[in-house]
Formats: sequence, C-alpha cells, structure tokens
Amino acid sequence: MQVVHVLEETAWKSIPSQLNSEITPRADNLDIDTLVQTLSTHLFKHSADIIRARAYLCQVYYFALHDQYYKARDMLLMSHLQETIGNFPVNTQILFNRTLVQVGLCAFRANLVYESQNTLQEICGSGRQKELLAQGVMIQRYSQVSPEQERLERQRQLPFHMHINLELLECVYLTCSMLLEIPLLAQTGSSPDIKKRIISKTYRRLLEFHERQIFTGPPENTRDHVMQASRALAAGEWKKSADLINSIKIWELMADSDKIKAMLSAQIQEEGLRTYLFTYAPFYDTLAVSTLASMFELSERKVAAVISKMISHEELAAALDQVNSAIIFRKGVELSRLQSLALTLSDKASGLIEANERTLEQRTQGTANAFERQGGRGGRGGGGGRGRGGGQRGDRGGSRQRGGQQFGGGALGSAIKA
Repeated sequence: MQVVHVLEETAWKSIPSQLNSEITPRADNLDIDTLVQTLSTHLFKHSADIIRARAYLCQVYYFALHDQYYKARDMLLMSHLQETIGNFPVNTQILFNRTLVQVGLCAFRANLVYESQNTLQEICGSGRQKELLAQGVMIQRYSQVSPEQERLERQRQLPFHMHINLELLECVYLTCSMLLEIPLLAQTGSSPDIKKRIISKTYRRLLEFHERQIFTGPPENTRDHVMQASRALAAGEWKKSADLINSIKIWELMADSDKIKAMLSAQIQEEGLRTYLFTYAPFYDTLAVSTLASMFELSERKVAAVISKMISHEELAAALDQVNSAIIFRKGVELSRLQSLALTLSDKASGLIEANERTLEQRTQGTANAFERQGGRGGRGGGGGRGRGGGQRGDRGGSRQRGGQQFGGGALGSAIKA
C-alpha cells in the first residue's frame, strides 16, 4: 500500500494544479481499497472486453495480495474467466496465471490447505512455472521454435521486481500436498478396497523417487526438507516432521513467518494423528483419547473432534465412547496385509485382461467375421476328421483354410461370432 501512496503523490505532483480527474478527484484523497475499486469499476463499464478482463484480474490480484481470500475467490469464480481464458491474448493469460498463484498463496496464509493445493495444482503440477508466469524462457532440446517466436517470448518476460518467488511457490505446493497425501496414503494402505486416489502426481513422483534412494543424507534444499518431513510424518514422527518443515529458510520471505510456522506445526500435529489412526487402527481394540492427546500434544477436546470428524466421514471404522473417553474400533473391517496384497494382485490381473481385450478389439475392429472359418464349422479337424489336417494330411496348400488349426479368438471371438 505504501507503494501505491507514493505513486499517487508523485503522479499528482507532476500534474499541473489546474488539472483534475473526473474519476478520482485530487481533493478526495481516497484510501487504497476505494481507489482500486473505483478504477476497476470505471474500466469495467467503459472499456473493451480485454481491458475489462485485465482490470477484473488486477482487482482479484490486489485482494489476494492483501489476504482477502474469500473476496478474491468469489470474484474469480463469478467472472468465469477460467472457462474462456484460452481465447484471450498471451499477456492476459499470464496475468490470469499470476492471479491464480496469488489466490493459492493467499489461501495458504489463511490456513486453507486443501484450497491452496487445489488452486496451485494447475500451475505447479505442470512443471512449467517459469514459462506460465513469464519469469523465464524454457528452451527445450528438440523444440522447433523460430527466432521470431523466441524473441516474442522474451519480450513477454516480466521485470525482476514483479517476479513471484518460484522456490516459495514450490515449497507451499509441496507442503500442502504432503499434508493431504500422507494421510491418504495411510488410509489406502490399510483399506485397499477404497479406490486409489491421487491428489498430486508431481508430489507422488518425487516421493517415490526419494524412497528409492539407498542413502539419503541431510536435506540440502526445499524439496529435500519436504520429502524427509513426509517420511517422518508417515512413520508417526510428527515432531521431526514439524522441525524439518519449520527449518526451511524460505518461510522468512512471507509476512508473519512465525505465525505461518505455528500454523504448519498445528496442521502437522492434526495430520499426524490422522495418519497414526489410519496406520495402526487394525492393531487396536480400544484406545484412550488421553493417550493420543499426550502422544501428539493436543487437547483431548481437539483429539475427540478430529476422531468424530473421521468417523462421520466414514474414514475410520470405530465408535467414540464419550463416557470412558476412549475409541472402540470395529474389527473385521480392515484387511490384513496378505489380503491387501491379494486384492492388489487381483486388480492388476483384471486390469491386464481388460487392456489385452481392448487391444484385441481395436486390432479386429471392422473385421467382425475375422474369426469365422470359410469352410463351415470350427473344430480342430474342420471337416470331421480328428487329425490336424482334417481328412487329408498331405494337402498343406490351399486346403489349409478348411481343416487347419486357426486362432479362434477365445471369449472375444465367440462374442463376435454370436
């Protein structure tokens, strides 16, 4: 806001005193919120479609930058720009991407982890943040880009003082993905009958690559910190996970970094509790709420609230005994490790069969009579003989079609014949 104040004062000083503005008069001395609203409304009423869209996006960007998440989100959704942004010029698309990123960062600062991850998914999940935000040109090895296109791409780049920190953006996205994915992995690991759902493919790929490493040293960058914190959270070591996340230096670039770290520690405590219950529920008959409260350093009321929410969403097969302050787990619902592996093998086998049948159907498409023999009934003997060549073994030439052994197509061939 100080930058806007300075720019307004400098602009009015450079204009002769006899000149005034009809939209924002000199004497009004509007505050920043009213000034932005007035200018956006004027442009929205008296400008063409492109200028109108850019004014709307700039206003959403302003609200997101000043932690007014719900107002920014509602305006962005009401504009329906996400449906038509592909028809706008590239500069407007870049502004839309930057606005989307700011809305995601605003949701993160407001402790809305799911909304933040969902908003940043489109930009950060693509792996082309530099290009989409006009903060760098990604020259691919085998790309066929003409010098003219490369020159236009470089002209679209934003000046450095307008850049959004990409390391901070990646850190926010991976942290939100960790808080959502680790409990989900624990839930699908203990209950494989739940349909496997992937929230972030980018995060899953990084986590699988990190788990395949034989030796992992101390974390060196932001990504290493988040991956090691993910493994600690999955193992139930929520304190270690919180220490790793809070030790990331990039949080100092955000306003109220201490508040952000406290918020992240509270989120890790809650998600650590959920992960622990998903992982170890099959091994308990009953579990005292006070035990969980002491393990995760949460109040018993908070633990009871988290458990009640999990039970109401049918994520946990248990009942909460409020008299004795304990959780009673229902047995026979979770599967053993052997049953889980057997179900996984069954799913993969059925998927393989479906893929083979789909491939066979594509190859035989339009040839419905491909499995019908030209000589009448099927069978190994063709014309009634039991031998490989029917009644005549010596004729291996043209009579092969009548009595020879041919591919019948299996179940799919029978269905096509019918």
